Amino acid sequence: MGFDKAGWAAERGNYDGESRRGGMVAQLDDAGIVPGAPRETVRALLGEPDSTGPAADIYFLGRSATGPTFESYRIEYDSAGKVRAARVQRG
Repeated sequence: MGFDKAGWAAERGNYDGESRRGGMVAQLDDAGIVPGAPRETVRALLGEPDSTGPAADIYFLGRSATGPTFESYRIEYDSAGKVRAARVQRG
């Protein structure tokens, strides 16, 4: 499955249901979510995050396909507002 901007946006707020976002995470590097990318570029592509703070944006990925855990995609920013790291978190 490739990255689908409209499909990603349609899953906003989907905390623990099935979500199409998880299948798109592997394509986010190719879409431009890479270290050094500005926060504005990330938000133009992914839309408003489900949760945010001064140094990170969090996008819900829904329930894990491999178990009963919740997954999210966390994008961390440096002090200049550029992507420092991005990763899937299970919790």
